[in-house]
Amino acid sequence: MRPIPPARIEDALIANLDFYFEQLGDGKPHALHKMALDAMERPLIRYALERCDRNLSKTADLLGLSRNTLRKKMAQLRIEV
Repeated sequence: MRPIPPARIEDALIANLDFYFEQLGDGKPHALHKMALDAMERPLIRYALERCDRNLSKTADLLGLSRNTLRKKMAQLRIEV
């Protein structure tokens, strides 16, 4: 049985950040902002692509991006259509 995820994306992020810091212990955290964005952006785009049947225009619209920005991000993240 799959655990019930938090109701909001923000809650899921906070839960994962709490887990990260628990695992880190006394270690020094890395660049937290970049780490969180990197961890979220790739799966978010891949999820949106699947949700929109790999249609770039629909995916860009769902994400609130221009089609060109989406294509640029996909190239940077090495996501293929």
